[in-house]
Amino acid sequence: MSGNREGELDNAEQRMEVEDPDAHVKLFSMRNIKVAQVNFFCGILNGYNIGFVGVYTTLYGQSTNCAVYTAQVPCETLSNAKCMWDATNNICTWPEITCQLDYTDVESCGSNDKCSWSYQSDPQVCQHKFGFSSLYSGIFAGSMILGCFFGSFFGGPISRLIGPRFVFLAVGITAIICSVIFHISTAVDQFWLLVVFRLIIGIALGVCCVAAPMFVAENAVPRYSKMIGVLFQVCTTLGIFLAATMGLALGQSVQVGANSDQKLMGRMQGLCVLSTVFSIFLLFLGIFLDDGRRKKKSNNNGENVEEEEIEEAPQEKKYGWGRMTGQLLVAAVVAGTLQLTGINAVMNYAPTIMGSLGLAPLLGNFIVMVWNFVTTIASVPLASVFTMRQLFVTCSLITSCMCLFLCGIPVYPGITTKQAKNGVAITGILIFIAAFEIGVGPCFYVLAQDLFPKSFRPKGASFTNVVQFVFNVIINVFYPIATEKFSGGPSGNPDKGQAIAFIFFGGVGLLCFVVQVFFLHPWEEKDEDGAEAAPAADAAANPDSHSADDKGEKDDHIDFSEARVGVTRD
Repeated sequence: MSGNREGELDNAEQRMEVEDPDAHVKLFSMRNIKVAQVNFFCGILNGYNIGFVGVYTTLYGQSTNCAVYTAQVPCETLSNAKCMWDATNNICTWPEITCQLDYTDVESCGSNDKCSWSYQSDPQVCQHKFGFSSLYSGIFAGSMILGCFFGSFFGGPISRLIGPRFVFLAVGITAIICSVIFHISTAVDQFWLLVVFRLIIGIALGVCCVAAPMFVAENAVPRYSKMIGVLFQVCTTLGIFLAATMGLALGQSVQVGANSDQKLMGRMQGLCVLSTVFSIFLLFLGIFLDDGRRKKKSNNNGENVEEEEIEEAPQEKKYGWGRMTGQLLVAAVVAGTLQLTGINAVMNYAPTIMGSLGLAPLLGNFIVMVWNFVTTIASVPLASVFTMRQLFVTCSLITSCMCLFLCGIPVYPGITTKQAKNGVAITGILIFIAAFEIGVGPCFYVLAQDLFPKSFRPKGASFTNVVQFVFNVIINVFYPIATEKFSGGPSGNPDKGQAIAFIFFGGVGLLCFVVQVFFLHPWEEKDEDGAEAAPAADAAANPDSHSADDKGEKDDHIDFSEARVGVTRD
C-alpha cells in the first residue's frame, strides 16, 4: 500500500510539473529576486524624488530665513540670503528692512510686500518673507509630476521597441544627469534650472513607472507576480520615507543659537546625494539586467526553446469609446478619489501642514512618512482577504470623512482651541494616510484594469492614469496658491486656507464615494453559456471562491498578462 501511495504522489508531482513548470519555484528564489530588483530600484528612486519636495523646500526656507538665527556667525554665513547682524537689538535681519521691528500689527505688516504676519510664532510677529513663494512652491512640486504625465504616454511602447534593459539604462543615465544638475542648481541658487531638470527626471520616472510593472508582469513566476508587483508601491513609500529621514537628520540638527556656521548649503547638497546614488544603481540595473523580451517555451518534443514573445490575440468582443462612456466616467471618478482627496497635498506639503499644527516641520514630515510606509506594508495581507472594490470604496469613505471632520472643520479658526485643533487634525491626517495606503492607493491600479473588458483595457487603463495625473498636477501646483488665497494672502491665517482645502477634499471624496457605491463594478463578460465570468480583481483577492480547473487557471493567467498594459504609478 505504501508503495502505491508513493507512486501516486510521484505521479501527482510529475503532473504538476507538466501543468506548471514553475510549481517548485520559491518566493525568495533567485529568479524572483532578479525580477523584484526592477521594482525595488525604480520604486525607491521614484519615491525619493517625491519626498524630496517637502524636505528641500523646508531646508531652502531655513537657508533664507535670517530672523530665526540668534547668533552672529550663523546669521552672517547663510548661503541663500544676505543677512546682517544687528548688534544693537541682537537680532539677525535683512539689510533693506526689519519687518519685526518696523511693523507690530497684521494690517501694517501686510502693507509691505516683503513682510508677512507669522501666526505660528509665539508671540505672533511680523517677519520677512523667506523660502519659496506659494507660486514657486506649486511649480516646484508640480514639475516632476508633469514630467511623469508625459513620460507615462510612451513608457509602454518604448519598452516594447528597445526592451526593458535599454529602457532602464536610459532612465539611469537621464536620472544621473538630472541629479548632478540638482547639485549645481542648489549651489548657484537657480530655481528655474532646478525646475527644468525636475521636469526631465519626471519624464524618465514616468517611463520607469510603466516599464517596471510591465517587466514584472512578464517575467515573474505567475503565482508570485501580484506580490512582487506590490513591491513597486512599497518601495515608492520607502523612498519617500528615506527622504523624510534625510530631512530630519539634516534639518532638525540646525542649531539656530549656536555661534558657528550651520553649513546650510552642505545640508542641501547632502539631500541631493541619495537621488544621485539611486540613479547610479538604476544605471547598473540597466547594464546587468537580463532582457525579458525572450521567453523559454516548450516545443512539440518537450524541449525548452527560446523564442520572441508574441502577444496573444484574445478573441474577445471589441468595444469602442462610445460604448465605454459609462465606464470611462466611473474611471474618472476613481481617479478623482485617488488624487482630489488630497494625498499629494499631504505628501508634498507635510512639513508645512504639520508645522502649522504645532510640530517641528521636519519632525512632523518624518512621522507622516514613517506612517505612510508602515501602512503600505499592511495593505498586502488585507488585499488577500477583501476584494479590490470593497477595500477601495470603504477606505475612500474613511479618507473623505477624515478630511472633512478631523482635518477640515476643526482646523477652521474659531471652531476649537489651538490645542484641540492640533491634536484632532494630526490624528485625522494619520488615519487618512492609513486608509489611503491600505485601500485607495494599492487598489486603484487594479481597478484601472478591471473596469474595462479585456479588449479595451489598454485604452481604458491609459485613460484612467492620464486623468489621475491631470488631477495630480492640479493639486501639486494649486494647493499652496489656493490655501494662501483662502487664508487672506501672505499675512492671513494659514489655518483658514488649510481648513477650506481639506473641506473641499472631503466633499469631493464623499461625492465620489456615492458614485462608486452605485456604479463602481469590475467589468463582467458573459461566457458562451450566458453566465457571467468573475472579475479578475475578485478572483485575485478570493482565490478559493473559484474552481481550479485548467480553463480557470488559463483564464486567470490571461487576465493578468492583459492587465499589465498601460499601468502607471503615481
